Amino acid sequence: MVEDFSFCVIGSVLSAFRFEHETAGGCRSRCKSLVALKKIKYSVLSKMIVRSLKNCLFHLKQQKRGTRRWIVSVAILQVLTVLVFFHSSTSVSRNSLSRQKLSVYSGGIETSTNPSPSVGFNENLIVSLAEDETLHFQPVGIAPFCYVEGTDVEATLSTNSSKCVCRTNYFGHECGIPASAWHRTISKKYHRWPLKPRKVPRRIIHGLNINHETDFFRVRLEELKDAVDVYIVCESNYTAHGDAKPLYLMEKLRSGFVENFHSKIVHVSLHKFPPEGRKNGWYIDMYLRTYMGTHGLNRIRGVRSDDLFVLLDADEIPTREVLMFLKLYDGYPEPVRLAMRWSVFGFFWKRKKEKQTGFILDWLRDAMKEDSENDNEDLLQVTAVSTMNLVWKVCRNNTFLIRKDMTNYADFQERLSQYRIEGNRITPWTAGTKHHYAGYHCSWCYSPEGIRTKLLSAHADDKPRWGDFAEKLDIAYISRLIREGEWFDATHPFLMADWEKEDQYAPKFMLQHYREFSQLLYPPDMTNVLYSSNSHNRDSQ
Repeated sequence: MVEDFSFCVIGSVLSAFRFEHETAGGCRSRCKSLVALKKIKYSVLSKMIVRSLKNCLFHLKQQKRGTRRWIVSVAILQVLTVLVFFHSSTSVSRNSLSRQKLSVYSGGIETSTNPSPSVGFNENLIVSLAEDETLHFQPVGIAPFCYVEGTDVEATLSTNSSKCVCRTNYFGHECGIPASAWHRTISKKYHRWPLKPRKVPRRIIHGLNINHETDFFRVRLEELKDAVDVYIVCESNYTAHGDAKPLYLMEKLRSGFVENFHSKIVHVSLHKFPPEGRKNGWYIDMYLRTYMGTHGLNRIRGVRSDDLFVLLDADEIPTREVLMFLKLYDGYPEPVRLAMRWSVFGFFWKRKKEKQTGFILDWLRDAMKEDSENDNEDLLQVTAVSTMNLVWKVCRNNTFLIRKDMTNYADFQERLSQYRIEGNRITPWTAGTKHHYAGYHCSWCYSPEGIRTKLLSAHADDKPRWGDFAEKLDIAYISRLIREGEWFDATHPFLMADWEKEDQYAPKFMLQHYREFSQLLYPPDMTNVLYSSNSHNRDSQ
């Protein structure tokens, strides 16, 4: 009889254990958060209790009446055993999930949760920067040290040369300097700058604010890939004008947008609009960038002083080649300006350089610039890159100051002097020239609905604020501006680009997916497609 009772207890408990292991344990392997575990808690518990009671009822029927009271007691004991076991296993699951935190690696970034798309986007992501262990420089034949991407391996081997033979648009002893940096600046300073490849690449933290430019954000991610280690993206539920709006990017990230890059995206949500922004529109521009840097950098671990911070707008996309050079080399000064191809409405229109109206000396100085050529294409030049050391010691963690080029402000000269005394080189220089751009600035490059959204989102001091004029908001009017290359003031300050001849016509990812981005790549008359909310550029949706 005792053996029967023992069999009843052991059998029921083992049955409960097997069920709990197969059900709750399996759920633990599938559920990536305690929230999901709690949802199944009570259903699993009830099933376990029912199974235990069924097992005991079976044995109860096999015994005589005199022994049934003992079996009832055993049944109670089994239920209590199941309850205790379930409680302890849930605690183990909780501890196991805690131990797994900050231990999953993806794309060179250590993330606080598993970046599997089934989990959704982690809005409170904390990342730890990992080292890039890729061998970017390798021996080629008897050439001891060549940049793999910039070296023509076949030519280097065939010539049996001890020097690297560079591919088109790469320069330097190791073939690691892209044309955009070489032609504009480095070719004239190569023998004076102590440029040398790094043993350990820098990491790049890229900060930007976003309004509704979600498609451009996707292009940025695909274009830069391994060049950028982590993105800090600040998104507010207010426009720069102070009007409430959805968090466009956050909503798309939650639905799986660019899921392969989730482990690199630190999303900073801003749920307030400072009252100063209503009186001073430029204040909000400063506030957004400052907020992005302060709250985003707090969620990144393992940052070194020689890592780089890149600050750009949502419609400014640097080239991967320039960023890789900055990652892989030492010896250049800071901060770094990027000269970008300046397109408007689409890549088929380029910004025309304004005529010089100053003194004759100004005209001569402009004519002697490195990038002066027969055409009059204008470039956008922005100070965008500095080391984290400069961010910490000179900018005092205010990343907004990178964009302002603090080297020209008297208020920062004392900090800069101390920074130089410590052995740091402060000499702003520019990467990028005509036909060898360091990036792409596509201003107002949206569908007509997207342009209308941008007009309404502009801050109060963005004068003239075209969104204040009702006729400028008409979709048919905006479509005509795009088609004819006309600005809102009825001028025509643009040049028609030649998409067949320009090597750097647009970002590579867009050219590879030209059907998807056709309305930004080709003139409206060529595509013969009306601009609408159903167009390929859905930034306004």
